[in-house]
Amino acid sequence: MTENTGLALVGIAFTLIQGLCFFILIGIKSDIDEIWKRIYNHYHEIECTNTDCKKVKTGNVIIPHEGA
Repeated sequence: MTENTGLALVGIAFTLIQGLCFFILIGIKSDIDEIWKRIYNHYHEIECTNTDCKKVKTGNVIIPHEGA
């Protein structure tokens, strides 16, 4: 009976740690999504007449503000 109780406690502890890790990862993912949302909402587009630039199609070009 003691062996089963110990195994049950280990299982409960493992489940709690796994749940804690899951919630931490959700928080990190939402923080990363928020950072990318801020990056994509602030940009300055540059027109490039070079055909090589047009082939790449990488999206918006982000330029820092002056003095940054």
